Amino acid sequence: MSDDDDDGPRQPAREALWQRLAVGAVALSIRLVGALPTWVAYPVGILMAVPWFLFWSIKDRRGRRTSGYWRNVRIAFRPGSPLGERRPNGHLWRWSKHIAWLAIDFCRMHRLTQANVHAHCDLAEYPRIAAVFAQQKGLIFATGHIGVWDVSGYAAGLLGLPLTSVFRPSPLPALNRLIERLRTGSGQTVVARKNVLRTLLRVLGDKQAVGILADGGGKHSAVEAPFLGTSSRTVASPALLHLATGAPIVVVAVLRTGWMRYRLRVLDVVEHAATGDRDADMLAITARINRGLTQGIREAPEQWFWQSRRFRHRPAGEVPGPDGLPPLAK
Repeated sequence: MSDDDDDGPRQPAREALWQRLAVGAVALSIRLVGALPTWVAYPVGILMAVPWFLFWSIKDRRGRRTSGYWRNVRIAFRPGSPLGERRPNGHLWRWSKHIAWLAIDFCRMHRLTQANVHAHCDLAEYPRIAAVFAQQKGLIFATGHIGVWDVSGYAAGLLGLPLTSVFRPSPLPALNRLIERLRTGSGQTVVARKNVLRTLLRVLGDKQAVGILADGGGKHSAVEAPFLGTSSRTVASPALLHLATGAPIVVVAVLRTGWMRYRLRVLDVVEHAATGDRDADMLAITARINRGLTQGIREAPEQWFWQSRRFRHRPAGEVPGPDGLPPLAK
């Protein structure tokens, strides 16, 4: 059919009833958990952590799969690793609580306001961010699945930072709308990550801020850089944007210090002078971001996504060590 045969803009397909009911149930659960007192909500999270803990207590304990908790801790905690040789005592249980408390934090972050954000968040390092933003070059936040990243974007909106964050959409449009509404309640803007670079370039051109989860990477990622001591394919977007716009990169994490208590960490500020060797510049910038994120994980080793596929895609021609693990980066 040609464009001339089009009678007008097409209406989006009506979502299936089960999808609307499921998202409605999620919205109700979020509201109920958000209404609970703090002293009730987080102990409920501890109960939620039990099945997660039991699952990973038996799931692939030898770490033979290409991803998962045990595989990742074998890679990250070994001699020569920046996290050290020994996995901390109680790490699996404390990580399980962290995963459950992330859900509690998300349900309750609407309780953060301009009036109380300083009471809930230790923002002693925020002036460093404000000073970089005052250069009026735009600002690139590189963070990761460390601490409470949803809270960090929400708090930025409360502090008046014009932040546009990238998120990974779900297959359910109704769920996307719900999550977007919750994340943007403080003034933050969110955009889906597909074909998003042009939008981010425009935001930086307007001297505003963008936020990117930079601790991921897949088979199509352009850069291989050390992460937790092991070479890994890594998201290249922060480096690309930095080289294209000159906007500084601030590597940050917001770590949980208690029940609805958080601390902002500025892990590095990257202002890289381009050398003319684009590949070398991309690697240098990305490696520095990864070092900053590694520092954040070192400070709170239970507050990272240890079940992720971070080390699944390996560099071509890599030879595993005698233990079957990827070699440590040199």
